[in-house]
Amino acid sequence: MTIQAENLGTMVEPIAGERNVEAERHAELLKESAALFICDTSPPTLETVQEIVRAMGQNESLRAVAVEPRRVEGAVPELKGKVAQLARSAQAEGVLAPAAPLSDPGRKVFVATARPDPLFGIVDARVEAASNWFSGGLREAATARKDLEPTPFEKTLSYERADEIVGTLDRATFLTAIPRGGRAKAVLRDPPFDALANGFLESALSPARGLILGAGGRGYDDTFSSALRSVWGVLGAVRRAGEVLLVSECAEGLGSPALEMLASGRMSGEVGRKREKYIPGIEEVYYLNKLKEDYEVLLLSGLPEIFAKNGMGLTTARGSGEAVGRLLNKLGRTAKVNIVTRAAECRVRSA
Repeated sequence: MTIQAENLGTMVEPIAGERNVEAERHAELLKESAALFICDTSPPTLETVQEIVRAMGQNESLRAVAVEPRRVEGAVPELKGKVAQLARSAQAEGVLAPAAPLSDPGRKVFVATARPDPLFGIVDARVEAASNWFSGGLREAATARKDLEPTPFEKTLSYERADEIVGTLDRATFLTAIPRGGRAKAVLRDPPFDALANGFLESALSPARGLILGAGGRGYDDTFSSALRSVWGVLGAVRRAGEVLLVSECAEGLGSPALEMLASGRMSGEVGRKREKYIPGIEEVYYLNKLKEDYEVLLLSGLPEIFAKNGMGLTTARGSGEAVGRLLNKLGRTAKVNIVTRAAECRVRSA
């Protein structure tokens, strides 16, 4: 995407820089573990798993489980053919129980990448474990918080509830990678919430009338759901009622049942405000409505226009040239535009 120099305000682009993964120390955890639980497939998570597995050397007794084994094995050749699939638990009403492998005796190690979130504050290995592999875990955690105002980087009741859920597991250790430039900058063991929040790149910008915002590429914008949840920590870079160009590939589609129902006409936008019954991702309908109410949003993605435009009411562009052209035509050719390339890796405040 090309933008003229006279229109460029400030660009926030997290760079990997020095790293502190301590793979050998973390590998010691796995030598007597019941299993390694790979909670997501973000690049820093897969990189962390690869470095830890290599630090372990040959270990035929290691059990690894993941929601998407093929993506894990593609990134970590040492685990090819050795990753078992552990499907996400159903969100059954009135049921809160761990998937069977989580109840096995012995140490259990969970690995995930931290990312900002408007509901939990931050999603980390604890939240991923509670959401993915406890029947009813996502519903329990999401509905623990009664309001839906997006509060990224703030510890919420939903985060606390997820922490309580995984606290029932015996001998569980949680490794959470702090991302920077698409890599793991650091991997924290059982970190407190504040340590995670303070690990993100932080910038203070003068709000501009326009913002070009990328979720962060593969592993961060695979779905519209992931991209939508990542934007809230960087909106300090744009004025209220300003123009936001959201760039998100969305190669795997919308990403949550609630968004799919909204885009296909099986749900109205008002359902997200009422929350009478929890549907996974129902809070995202609220976030989408709020984003459209507070800003003028232009979406550049791979989503079919029938979903993005007709179903979700977003203005869309067919290519980067059209997107930037429309943005600057609305703002004026001399307007300044801030750019955040990896919203899922940083927080931006208004200066």
